[in-house]
Amino acid sequence: MDALNVKLSQKLLQLARYTRYFQLAMLVALAALLIVPLFFAAPKFAWQKPWNNAQLFSEWVLWAIWYPGTLLSVLLVGRLWCGLFCPLGATSEWVSHIGAHVRLPRWVKHPMTTACSFLIVTTWAQTLDVRDDLHAALLLFGIIFAFAIGCGLLFGSKKGQGRRVWCRHLCPIGSVLGVFSRLGKLNIFAKQPTGEPEGYRDDGLCPTSIELRSKQSSRHCIKCMHCVKPQSRGGMAIEVRPIGSEVANIEQHAPCFSELWFIWLAPGLAVAGFVWPSSPWFVTWRQTLGHWALEHHWFWLLAKGPGWLMNQSVALGQHYLWLDFVAISLFMFAAAIVFALLLLGCSYLGAKALEHTVQGTLIERVSLFGYQLAPLAMLGILLGLGATLFGSLKSILGQSEIVILLILLAMALVFNVFNAGRWLKQHPLSSTNQIIAWSAMLVGCAMLSIATLWIIFPSFTFSELV
Repeated sequence: MDALNVKLSQKLLQLARYTRYFQLAMLVALAALLIVPLFFAAPKFAWQKPWNNAQLFSEWVLWAIWYPGTLLSVLLVGRLWCGLFCPLGATSEWVSHIGAHVRLPRWVKHPMTTACSFLIVTTWAQTLDVRDDLHAALLLFGIIFAFAIGCGLLFGSKKGQGRRVWCRHLCPIGSVLGVFSRLGKLNIFAKQPTGEPEGYRDDGLCPTSIELRSKQSSRHCIKCMHCVKPQSRGGMAIEVRPIGSEVANIEQHAPCFSELWFIWLAPGLAVAGFVWPSSPWFVTWRQTLGHWALEHHWFWLLAKGPGWLMNQSVALGQHYLWLDFVAISLFMFAAAIVFALLLLGCSYLGAKALEHTVQGTLIERVSLFGYQLAPLAMLGILLGLGATLFGSLKSILGQSEIVILLILLAMALVFNVFNAGRWLKQHPLSSTNQIIAWSAMLVGCAMLSIATLWIIFPSFTFSELV
C-alpha cells in the first residue's frame, strides 16, 4: 500500500501542475453552459429533449452530470473537485492575492455557517426553479459567483498567499462535499502529527486555513496538493483508505456536533425539494395556506414576487406568487426539521447506550453516533438534488429506473449498517446496551430509507395504506 500511495502522490502532483488550466477551462465551460444557450430558442414542446434543444442540454449537463458527479466523486477522491477544478473557488482564491485583510467575523467561522448556506441556497434554488429555467440558473450562479469573489476581495491573506474563505465557510456545495468527504478513499495526512486538537491557521500554507500539523479530518481539505511532500520526512502525504473508515473511527478525526445538524437536516430538505412538485401533501398544504390568506386578508401572498427570489419565466409561462415561495420554503424546512428531530432522537438514544463506555459529554456521544448515519444521508441528498440524472434514466429505462434506485438504496443500507457495526464493535457494550444501540441505529437507517423511498415514490401518502 505504501508503494501505491507514493505512486498516487506523484501522479496527483503532476496533475496539480495543470490546476490553473483546469480551472480556467471549467470557468469558460460554466460560462458557456449558462450564457450561450440563452441565445437559442427556449423549450416549448414535450418532444424537445437535451439532444435537440440547447437550453435543455445545458440544464442536463449542470444537474444530471455536474452536480451528482461532484457529490459522488468524494467517495473516491474527497474534495478534489474543489481544489483542482472548481472555477468559483479558484476565482475567489485568485482575487484574494490582492484582497483586503479584513478580519473574519466570528459568525463566518462558526461550524454551522456552511450548513445554513446549504439550507438557504437549496431552498432558494427550488423557488427559482433552476433545474427547469436556465435564466434562473444563470441568476443563481451569478449571485453565488459574486459572493465568492467578494469573499476573496474582503478576506485576503496578509502574506499574499491564496486564501479560500468562501470554500471553507460559505460555499453551499462545498459544505455537502466536505461532510461526505469523510467517507472518501483519498486522504491527506500529517506524517509527523502533533497529536493536538485540529487547529485553524489564517495565514498558513493551506488555502482553507487548516493547521496542517494537527490535521485529523478531511472535511476542509480540498486536495490542492500544495502541502504534499512525498520525499520529505515531515509535511503531508497521501493515503488510500477504505471507504467509510474515517466515520468508522470518528473519534480520531475531529468530530463536530455542528456538522451533525447538516447530516440530520440536509436529507429531509433535499427530499422535499424533489417531491414537492408531485406530492399531494404539498398541494393540500398550498391550498390550505391560500385559503387562510384569503380569510385573513393577506392578499400580498397572492401577488407575484421578485424575479431574483422566485421564478418569473415568461418563456415557460411560469409566475410564482408569494404563496408559492412561502409554501415551498415552509414545506422543505418542515420536512428537514421533522427528519432532523427523528435522527436526533435516534442519536440521543444511541448515545445513552454508550454512556458508560465512551468518554465525553452527552453532546459528544450524540455526535459520534450521528456520524454513523452519513452513508444513507448522502444517498438521500444525491437522489433529491440529482433528480435530473434519474429523470434521464427514467426516460431511457422506463420503470426499470425504480429497480435501479431500490438497488442503490439496498446497497447504501447494507453499507451503512456494516460501517456502523465496525464503529460499534470498538466499544464493548452490555447485552442490553447493544440492543439499545443497534435499535437506535436501525431506526435511524429506517428513517433515512423512508426519506429515500419518498423520492422513488413521490406521490405516495399514508392514506393509500388505509
